[in-house]
Amino acid sequence: MNLGAEEEGCIEMFKIIHQSVEQKVIDFKDEFRRISYVTPTSFLELLSMYKKVLTDKRQENDFARNRLTKGLEVLKQAAIEVDQM
Repeated sequence: MNLGAEEEGCIEMFKIIHQSVEQKVIDFKDEFRRISYVTPTSFLELLSMYKKVLTDKRQENDFARNRLTKGLEVLKQAAIEVDQM
């Protein structure tokens, strides 16, 4: 499978995040003598949350782009009407 640079960067980022959380769990255990777990489900939840945030941000950007496009169309039409006066 051929992945682009962005996909490879995301994969690397998720790997680093998950590994850093694993290390923090060890540090937490050493410092506070409390056991915490990082499971494969934790990793899947990270991916799920990223997907949700990405979807939300894409919707926000689409809304803003559509609003900008409509605003530019109104300005363009207003300029045409002013020229006709």
